[in-house]
Amino acid sequence: MANRAVAEVGGTSADSHAGKKAFDDRIAFGAWINDVRTEPLPFASWPPDVLDDVAEQSIVRTIDLQSQAGYNMFDMFGLFAAWGWPIDIVSAASDGRDARVRRIVKAAHDRGIKLVYGLGVYSWGFDKIIQHDARVKGPNPHAMCASKDESWEWQKKIIDFILQYDFDGYHLEASDLGRCTCETCMKRWPVQATYYNDVTARCADYIRQRAPDKYIAAITISWADWNGGFTEEDKSNLVELSKKVDSIFDQGHHGQYVKQPDRKAFIERLHCKFGTSAGFWVYPPFRCHRQRWFLPYTQRTGAHIKELYADGGRSTLFYQGPVTNPGAEVNIAFGGKIMSNVERDVNDVLSEVLDELYQPKNASAHKTLCDTFQLAEDAYFNNMNYDADGIHLKGLPDYPGPGELHIGFGIGLAGGTSAVPVYLLEPNLVDEGRRCYAKGLEVCLKNICDIENQVGAAERMQRLKSSIYCALDDVITIAYARETSPKS
Repeated sequence: MANRAVAEVGGTSADSHAGKKAFDDRIAFGAWINDVRTEPLPFASWPPDVLDDVAEQSIVRTIDLQSQAGYNMFDMFGLFAAWGWPIDIVSAASDGRDARVRRIVKAAHDRGIKLVYGLGVYSWGFDKIIQHDARVKGPNPHAMCASKDESWEWQKKIIDFILQYDFDGYHLEASDLGRCTCETCMKRWPVQATYYNDVTARCADYIRQRAPDKYIAAITISWADWNGGFTEEDKSNLVELSKKVDSIFDQGHHGQYVKQPDRKAFIERLHCKFGTSAGFWVYPPFRCHRQRWFLPYTQRTGAHIKELYADGGRSTLFYQGPVTNPGAEVNIAFGGKIMSNVERDVNDVLSEVLDELYQPKNASAHKTLCDTFQLAEDAYFNNMNYDADGIHLKGLPDYPGPGELHIGFGIGLAGGTSAVPVYLLEPNLVDEGRRCYAKGLEVCLKNICDIENQVGAAERMQRLKSSIYCALDDVITIAYARETSPKS
């Protein structure tokens, strides 16, 4: 595998991992700038592109944890725009935003973290441009027509603007909002993955020409059917794309496009590194209280990361969240540590993380903390309503997974102060699953109440108790409503 990766990534030198099986690209993935926000935005629309004091401080606080845990990159969308860049492009950095972005870049570099800019390719960020310039319009209001030369000129303008900043790399995402399906584009690119492959390669070439030392990652979300995955033609095209980028990511919102039995052989064909998003993640709701849910998932991501490394994967996009949520905080710290040495035992890494964060005063309290986080994970995930195949939730044959679990809706809606906790509803959990989950959380809550005075990190312990209590309150409320509702 011919990789373009440099010997030192971020502030963590290769020597610090000598003799260890570590991922080269230990990437913390935002994904949006307010996904790590430590206070909610109850009246915002998704994805909120607010970059205020709270957002900046939350980002820096998250970088602190990343640096301590062993990450070497932080990948974020929304530093300048979400749905729509302004027509003049440059005013995206007005009103103090330029200074905030530069401070965030410096904070990352000071802590040994490289900052990767999340860049939409023909989509994500082009809504205003499409409305303004009829020459780039196609049937999709969120995606420029890739057959038009004018579209490429707009894409270059945005890349040129971003290159003025000291970002260390670029996350190229072409497909999350779909593609242009005009007659010309469909005739030229009848295969969806080929369309995304070509526009991604064009952007990668341009960035490489303008800034040859920057890290470039290609993201393949929505490039193929979730059940079928990549065809052999798709894989061959990706091998060609791998000559132009540093990493290709098969994120896995509903499972991977390259199925695990085929992954090792596919990775060996590539000219760049290959990665996933650690197999599973929780996407945090931006509107609701930051301690409203409690979902550690260290066992699941730990197992996936070990399998990925064994197959030859050397990059991981590990989703982040608000560090004031106890489950998110531990998941983030765990991810950095296990990626830094995949030979470590998963339970030992969790034990270390909890010791560092909570500072238990005795062995018994330490063990109770470990038992609580493991029980909370098992109590939810072991009771999800999977079909007999263990791959699909019942009633969702088109969508394996989830790889990404949404706590609540809150996406695209203009109002409401709180997200409905859909992770507790069908198809994720049914009545029996909710009962079992509630019983598990009750044990977790009692555990924490029993030892809350036996830890050094008192404020963190109160957040943990609050998080378990809120999750338990939600699941009991839903269970009661279902059990007492009139039966049809």
